[in-house]
Amino acid sequence: MWLFGVGFIVHLIFFGSVFDIYFRTPLSQGMTPHLHQQQPAAQRLVLVVADGLRADAFYDYTNQTTRAPFLRSVIETKGTWGVSHTRVPTESRPGHVAIIAGFYEDPSAIAKGWKENPVEFDSVFNESRHTWCWGSPDILPMFASGSERGHIETFMYKAEEEDFARSDASKLDTWVFEKVEAFFKEAGEDKKLNERLHEDRIVFFLHLLGLDTNGHSHKPHSEYVNVIVWKTCSHGAGDPSETETPIVAWGSGVALPKDPSEFKEKMIYDARVEKWGLTGVRRHDLHQADISPLMASIIGIPIPVNSVGVLHVEYLGTSDEYKAEALFANTRQMLAQYQQKRAQKEEETLPIFYWPYLSLTPDRELESLGAIRNHLKNADYEEANSESLRLISLTQHGMDYYHHYDRLTLSVHIALGFLGWIFLITCHLLRDHSAVLRMAGGTIEGRRVWRSSVLMALVLIVWGITNLTKLIGQQHPWQHYLYLMTPVGLWALVHQSCAPLRVAWLLVSSFNMVWEVAIRILFIFLGIEILVMAFFIRPMLSVGLLCIGLWPVIMYSMQGAVERSMRLVWIGACILLASFTYMPVVGKEPYYPWVEIAGLVAFSLGGIGIYWCGGEGGLPRHIPPVVYIQGAMVIASVYLVHTTAFSIRQKEGLPYINQLAAWGLLVLSFILPLFGSRNVMGRLLSVTASLLCPFLLLCIRHEGFFYIAITIAMFLWLLLEFYLAGNNVQIAMLKFATWGKENSEGGERVLEWSDVRRAYFFLFFIVLAFFGTGNIASVNSFDPSFVYCFITVFSPFIMGSLLLFKIIIPFLLVTCFFHAICTLIEIPTRALFYMFLVMSDFMALHFFFLIRTEGSWLDIGTSLSHYVISMATTLFLILLLFIAKFLTSFNIGKPPKEGDCVLPRVSVSRPHRD
Repeated sequence: MWLFGVGFIVHLIFFGSVFDIYFRTPLSQGMTPHLHQQQPAAQRLVLVVADGLRADAFYDYTNQTTRAPFLRSVIETKGTWGVSHTRVPTESRPGHVAIIAGFYEDPSAIAKGWKENPVEFDSVFNESRHTWCWGSPDILPMFASGSERGHIETFMYKAEEEDFARSDASKLDTWVFEKVEAFFKEAGEDKKLNERLHEDRIVFFLHLLGLDTNGHSHKPHSEYVNVIVWKTCSHGAGDPSETETPIVAWGSGVALPKDPSEFKEKMIYDARVEKWGLTGVRRHDLHQADISPLMASIIGIPIPVNSVGVLHVEYLGTSDEYKAEALFANTRQMLAQYQQKRAQKEEETLPIFYWPYLSLTPDRELESLGAIRNHLKNADYEEANSESLRLISLTQHGMDYYHHYDRLTLSVHIALGFLGWIFLITCHLLRDHSAVLRMAGGTIEGRRVWRSSVLMALVLIVWGITNLTKLIGQQHPWQHYLYLMTPVGLWALVHQSCAPLRVAWLLVSSFNMVWEVAIRILFIFLGIEILVMAFFIRPMLSVGLLCIGLWPVIMYSMQGAVERSMRLVWIGACILLASFTYMPVVGKEPYYPWVEIAGLVAFSLGGIGIYWCGGEGGLPRHIPPVVYIQGAMVIASVYLVHTTAFSIRQKEGLPYINQLAAWGLLVLSFILPLFGSRNVMGRLLSVTASLLCPFLLLCIRHEGFFYIAITIAMFLWLLLEFYLAGNNVQIAMLKFATWGKENSEGGERVLEWSDVRRAYFFLFFIVLAFFGTGNIASVNSFDPSFVYCFITVFSPFIMGSLLLFKIIIPFLLVTCFFHAICTLIEIPTRALFYMFLVMSDFMALHFFFLIRTEGSWLDIGTSLSHYVISMATTLFLILLLFIAKFLTSFNIGKPPKEGDCVLPRVSVSRPHRD
C-alpha cells in the first residue's frame, strides 16, 4: 500500500502546484501611498453597485424605450458611460474587490467561501477619511476587516434574507434605500454625524443584491425584466453577458458627454452601440480594476497600494493639469509595486540564479520619471500622459515577470514529476501484475538487465544537489521544496524499480513484437487524445462512443440470437449516450416536467430489471425488499420536484416539509443499499435506485434521462464483460452471482491487454459522466435553481457542496459497475486502477502544458479548469473506489448461509483479441 499512499500525496502536490505556479497572490506589502497635489475634484463619492447588472440589457433601447430612464438621461446630458469588463470568475466577491481595491482576487479566497480575506489588502474605503456601507453580509465585512481606525461603518441585513425562492428579492434593495434615507434623517439631528458628513474624502457605498437574487430566481427572460435589467442567472462561464457590465459616472469631477466626431480616434464601436441608440455619445470602456484609481483620483485620496488598475483620464471632468498629475500619481503607485517585487526577488535569490528584468532597470525608471516631471513643468500634459502610460505598461510587464519568475523552473519539475510517476506505476504493474519477469526467467538468460544505470544515478545526484542549493540558499516558500524535490524522489524510485521495464523491452525485441506493441500503444494514445479533445469539443465523445459500440462487433464473433441481440442493444445504448453530447448544456432555463418524466421512466425500467432478476416468471428472490422501498423513494423524489417547482413558481418559497423530505431522502440514499443482499445484480439495482433519488432532486432539465442512459450502458457493459471473459458463459447465470473477495493482489491471474481496454473504458465513462450534460463553462457556473429542493437561502458552502455532489453521482455509478466487473472476472482491482491513473495522468499532463495565462479570461479560466478537473477526478476516484466497494459489498443484514447458491466468479483463461 505504500505506492498507493505515495500516489495520493503526489497527486495532492501536483494538484496544488498549479495555483502556486500560475495563480499565486499578486499582492506585495511595504509600498508607500502616492497622492497627487491638486485640490480634489469632489469631496464625497457615492458608489452604487447593482450586483448582476448586464450591459446589454441595461443599455438596450429597443423601440426607443429604456428600463432606466433616469440613468439614460445622465448618459445623454451630464455623465460619462461605457462598459466595464470583468474577469472570470464573475462572482460577487472578486468583482467587488476589483472595483474597490483595484486588483484581481487571490484564488485562495474561494476556499473561505469568498467571505474572509486570505490576505489583507488596501482599498478605496481604507484610504478614505470615512466610509459608510449598506448591503449584503457577504460583501461588506471584507472591506471593513482590518480597519484599525474604525472609519468604515457597515449596515447589513441578515443572511437569511437572501432567499432565492422569495416572492420578490428586490426588497433587499428597498432595505438599502430605506436605511440610507434613515441615515441622512439621523444626520439632521446628530450634530457630530452631520459634521463628519461635511468633511472631505467621504465615501458612501450602496450594494444592491436584489437584482442578482431576482435574476437567479426568475431567470433573464421572465417578469424580472420589469425591474431594471436581465440577469445572467449563472456565474463563471465567461460569456460576454456575464463579463460586460455597465458603468455610468456623473457629478463633480466627472466629464460631461462628448460627441464622438470631436475626436481623432474612433469610439469603441460594435453593432450593439447602434442598437443601444448611443452612437452620438462617446463611449469609454475600461477594466473593472480601473474603477478604483478613478474613484481615488476624483476625491483626492491615494490610489490603493495594491491596485493594478490604470486611470482613464477621459472620465475626469477636470483641468488637463489635474488629469496629468493624477495619472502621474497612478504611475508612481504602480512603479512602487514593481520596485517592491524586484527588491524582494533580488533579496531572496542567489546572484548566480538571478536574471533581472532588463526592460525596466533603475536607470530607466529615473529617466522616465524625470521626463514626466519635465513635461508637467512645461505644461506639456499630453506628452506627460503618454510617458506615464508607457511607464505603467512597463511596470505591468515587469510585475508579471517577477511574479512569474519561478514559473518555468516549477513547471518543468512538475512535468518531470508526472512522467516519473507514470514510469513508476508502469514498472510496478510490470513487476507485480504481469508475466514479464516470469517469462524473462527462461528467455533472457545471461543478460545483465538488473544492473542500475550509473549515468542515471549521477544525474539524480547532481539534480538533487542543485535543487537543494537553490532551496536552502534562497528564500523559497515551503511549497517549492515539494515541487522541486518530489520529481527527484519519484525518479529515484524509478531508478530502483526500472528493471521490469528493461526486461519488458528485451522480451518484446526478442520475440519480434515491437510493431505489435507499438500499434497497441498507439491505439491507447489515440483513445486518450479523443478524451483530451472532448474537453474542448463535447461531440468528440461521440467518436469514442462509436468505437466502443463497435468493439464487440469487431473483436468478437457472437453466436446465437440472444448474443446478437445483446450486441445490437449495446450499440443502441452507445448511440443514445452519444446523442447527449449534441444537446444543449444544462444550466440555462429549468424545465421540471422533463425531470418528472425521467423519474417515472426510471421507475418503470427498474420494474423491468426486477422482473429479469426474478427469472421465468418466478418471484425475484435475489432482489432485496429494500429495493421496493427505493422505488417508492423515486416516486417521492418526482413528487418533491413537482411540488417544489410549483411552489417557487407561485412565489411561495420552498415548503419546509419538502425541504425536510429532500434531506431525508439524501441520507437514506446511502443507508438503504447496505441492507440489501449480496447478490450482484440485486445490489447494483439497489445502488442505482438510491443514487437516482438525490440526482433527480438536483436536476432541472434532461439530466435524468442521461442518468438512465448511462445506467443502461453500465449494465450492458457488465453483461458483455461477463459473457466474453467466461468463454461465452450464459448471461442468465449472472443473476445468481454474489459478491466475493476480489483478487486485489493479482496472485491468481496476471493482467492482459484486454484489461488495458477495460481501464480505458472506465476512464472514458468517467469523462462521459462529467461532460454528458454540460461543459466546463456550465460546471463553473453557479445557478441556485439546481438546489431549490434542498435550500434557497444563499449559503455558498452548502450550495456548492450539493452541486459537487450532483457531479459526483454519475462518477460513483460508473465506479460501482467497474468494481463489479473487476470482482466478477477476477481482475486485480488495484492494478486496473493504477492503469487508469497512468492514462488520466497522461491527460493531466496534456492540460498542464495547455494552461494559458494570456488571451481572454474565458480561455485562461477554461484551461485551468481542464487541469483542475482532470486532477480532482483522479483524487476523487481514489475515494469513490472505496465508497463503491462499501456500497456494493458491505451488508448490514444477515451474512449468506452456507447452502446459498453462489456462482463462481469468471476467470479469464484464454488470450483476448482486444
